[in-house]
Amino acid sequence: MLTIKQRQANLQFLGYYKGQIDGIVGALTKQAYRNFQKDYGLVIDGIYGVKTNAKLIEVIKEEQIKLGVKVDGIVGPITINARDDKNVSLAWNDIKYFKKSEFNCKCGCGLNNIDLKLVKILNEIREYFGKPCIVTSGCRCQKYNDSLRGSIKNSKHVQGKAADIWINGIRKAELLSKCKDYVRCGRANYTYTNESNMKNAVHIEI
Repeated sequence: MLTIKQRQANLQFLGYYKGQIDGIVGALTKQAYRNFQKDYGLVIDGIYGVKTNAKLIEVIKEEQIKLGVKVDGIVGPITINARDDKNVSLAWNDIKYFKKSEFNCKCGCGLNNIDLKLVKILNEIREYFGKPCIVTSGCRCQKYNDSLRGSIKNSKHVQGKAADIWINGIRKAELLSKCKDYVRCGRANYTYTNESNMKNAVHIEI
């Protein structure tokens, strides 16, 4: 049997639940149960029983198969992000705070293969802190990447899926903590910083 929070997350994903994921069976949760039961031919009683549980898991599994993610019948960050990535088509017009040129390879070769999904995250970080977000390293050609101390051969910078950023007046630890939020929710794969060659910058990649 799904926990209350798992039920709420599943029903929210399907558009039935409009409240907070709080683990409390209130009026909105019970209404979501009823609406789901009505649409799937179940007894409409607002009670989350075995049949409602089985059907909800079944429906979510079908959605996960379509999205190509782990099929477990439980909606988490990966399922949500897969849906969002599928439904949202990004363009530079959707980016408020950055220009594409800010991500050009620093060697002057002109390479710029930056992934807009990463730029969208940086845009949100800029919005969150309310201060300009400086890109110290964006796209890198392989030659330039190999010339940098501490860089790895298969760097995400070469793929356009990483950026090093800093925000004047914001502690590096605070910026890193915010970037870690994106890793925890599945929108970013990795983030880190160090004292040896990154100074005040934080690396984030998707």
